Amino acid sequence: MHLYAIVFCVLWSAVCADNSDDYELMYVNLDNEIDNGLHPTEDPTPCDCRREHSEWDKLFIMLEDSQMREGMLLQATDDILRGELRGLRAELGRLTGSLARPCAPAAPAEEARLAPALDELLQASREAGRRLERLEDAEAQRPEEAGRALGAVLEELRRTRADLRAVQGWAARHWLPAGCETAILFPMRSKKIFGSVHPATPVKLESLSACIWVKATDVLNKTILFSYGTKRNPYEIQLYLSYQSIVFVVGGEENRLVAHTVTSLGRWSHVCSTWNSDKGRMSLWINGELVATTVGMATGHTVPEGGILQIGQEKNGCCVGGGFDETLAFSGRLTGFNIWDRVLSNEEIRETGGAESCHIRGNVVGWGVTEIQPHGGAQYVS
Repeated sequence: MHLYAIVFCVLWSAVCADNSDDYELMYVNLDNEIDNGLHPTEDPTPCDCRREHSEWDKLFIMLEDSQMREGMLLQATDDILRGELRGLRAELGRLTGSLARPCAPAAPAEEARLAPALDELLQASREAGRRLERLEDAEAQRPEEAGRALGAVLEELRRTRADLRAVQGWAARHWLPAGCETAILFPMRSKKIFGSVHPATPVKLESLSACIWVKATDVLNKTILFSYGTKRNPYEIQLYLSYQSIVFVVGGEENRLVAHTVTSLGRWSHVCSTWNSDKGRMSLWINGELVATTVGMATGHTVPEGGILQIGQEKNGCCVGGGFDETLAFSGRLTGFNIWDRVLSNEEIRETGGAESCHIRGNVVGWGVTEIQPHGGAQYVS
């Protein structure tokens, strides 16, 4: 019994000692500072050493230092990358600028660094070369295609022109000029074949214009288209062919105008002649084009009235039907014969050879109005 009491007392003493220690710990400094084991009631001895940081301070300091180091590393890495990029751009610029020149051998490190860029440039160059070849091939093919198309068009144009010439040739041989319904046929050269013209008004002219459609089958040195003559002067007015030339005479052979190589056999030609006595201007027109002109011909002359006007022959005798020369006779067809007592304008002359030529009539002789009598086998045809 006494033994149990003793043990209980010992345990109670130990417990009380532990509780006293805990109460002492309640007075320990809890300001997160390390007091080096000194009791708060004790005066610390003066010390020149710096105050040590707490564990929390050290932790915060370590975090700040790590963030600074991370920022510095990032900044350094960014600076390095920027420098590398600038260097790479400079290298690529120098490489691009010197593509046309032989390249110097590069260092192994530079070759390794520039290899990707060179591969890209080479790939782009090959692609550009292929595109250029395609363009050149297309350009080479276009002229060939255009040439073939143009050749086909030209060939079609040649055929069309040939067909047109054939039609025109047939029309020139068989048809009358535009607007004309009849013509006078002179079937052969004969001193008895001609046509006499009977104007309604006397022929007294100081100016004149004469137009006629002609298709000759044969022409000699002098083949008369029309002539007007009097007893005094059988050669007052003459318009005649001389092989491929045409001659216009007023007042005599000394006043004549010649246009060379302007007519063709077997084809219709529109011939116009003009003259005025004021300045003696004389002109010849073929198919609406002026082919010859001169001045000083029969200046001040007046064509007298009372003469004989004929087509297809020259009057050189005293009366109708006398004094004709077979070599001067016309053979072929004539139509659209008109005479005016004035000089027609250029536009009027072109109109007389146009689509309505046979519907334009002169005021001295008008085709289809003035009486024209065929003789000796000459006849009207349509």
